[in-house]
Amino acid sequence: MNNRTLKYFLLPLCLISLLCVCGFRWGNIGEKGARLYFSHQLIQKTNIQNVGRFFYAHQRVYYLLVNPKGFRDEYIRVQIVKKEQKTEHWGYKIYWAKDFHIDATQNEFMSYFVIDEPGYYFMQIFSFDDFDRVIARNDFWIR
Repeated sequence: MNNRTLKYFLLPLCLISLLCVCGFRWGNIGEKGARLYFSHQLIQKTNIQNVGRFFYAHQRVYYLLVNPKGFRDEYIRVQIVKKEQKTEHWGYKIYWAKDFHIDATQNEFMSYFVIDEPGYYFMQIFSFDDFDRVIARNDFWIR
């Protein structure tokens, strides 16, 4: 086999391999079916339809993580990121983060937070066994 034939054989093989690796990695971002809900009141099965994404400063914002597949670890990291106009990191800064011990036998986790600064935010939740893999992510606004 000459060099030219080898190049034409290896180039498509490398491209296909790259696409497979990237596709596999992108497919692993987030748990399938995991949902993150926000509400100004305690979230229960009777009011799950009243969830929202717009809240006021100094108001309690309840969040509910529903993960039908269950949790792989007993700890999760909850992170709130704020979109800023003037930051070094492409306009985003970690506003708040907290680690929680959870009951891994349950498929839900609920808590709340209070934010004092108006703006656009998103919350992302990670499992302790893989901080590169987001269990769930959702965004909201504080007025």
